[in-house]
Amino acid sequence: MGIIAVGSIAIDSIKTPRGEREELLGGSLSHFSTAASFYSDVKLLSVVGKDFPNEYWDFLSEKSIILGVMVDFKENTFRWKGYYTDDFGDVVTISTELNAFKKFVPQIPSVYKKAKKDILFLANIDPKLQKTVLDEFSYLPLKVLDTMEYWIQNSKMELEKLFSLVDGIIINEREAFLLTNEKNLFYAVEKLKSYNFRFIIVKKGGNGISFFMDDKIINLPAFPVRDVVDPTGAGDSFAGAFLSYLDHYGVKNLTIKKIKRALAYAVVVSSFVVEDFGVYGLASKTFNDIKKRFKEYREMVTF
Repeated sequence: MGIIAVGSIAIDSIKTPRGEREELLGGSLSHFSTAASFYSDVKLLSVVGKDFPNEYWDFLSEKSIILGVMVDFKENTFRWKGYYTDDFGDVVTISTELNAFKKFVPQIPSVYKKAKKDILFLANIDPKLQKTVLDEFSYLPLKVLDTMEYWIQNSKMELEKLFSLVDGIIINEREAFLLTNEKNLFYAVEKLKSYNFRFIIVKKGGNGISFFMDDKIINLPAFPVRDVVDPTGAGDSFAGAFLSYLDHYGVKNLTIKKIKRALAYAVVVSSFVVEDFGVYGLASKTFNDIKKRFKEYREMVTF
């Protein structure tokens, strides 16, 4: 088993109230695969440019399978630059340079197609690209989609066509409201259920997460982090940790108990991410560090 994931690999420059860093490894797949690597083999589908640093190649190859990462020798790597407001409430984009990602068409290695029991994760990229990959892997047992405000605002029809083809969606609260034109989370989720998702996960930042499946609701708080440094990759890391837990323990029978543990595990893993810039908050941690914090979190939320 394992996970097949399509999304971006980028070079980020970030400023937060805690400092500033240039030329960081970023993009949805970098964060997703780092978080998922503790439990799963992650097969990446993405593209980088001629300027992609060797040290980042080495990092990704340690955390994942990179046969599906193409190199565009005519373009630079996708780059993003932005900053967070003083309270981390908003992130402001200064510049986005798609570069190699602008012409990206996934090339799927034959070895990926042999994986019949993998989970498919469609990160927050153009819905047309998501559909291309989804068509290739429609037979996989669990298919999960992420998106972002830009695609909701600019490609909503293409995005909605995917909803009936996947099992789950992972979005944040603002995206849920934007998708449904609602301002109340429960009303928003009721509308989202009309797409027949098997489950819906709503990320709420410092307020934790909400999970919805049939008539079941799970609410979990965020793990309290003393010093938030950079929350950029927290959402993708949450998705990577959650799906890797399900991959490891099996997706055939998704019991509420298993899902609760997977969600709690993902909350814990993503809490490490915000403690440093880029992928380094989590990359510097061992599985023992995760188990220790998971135990602390479990003691916090049980009574």
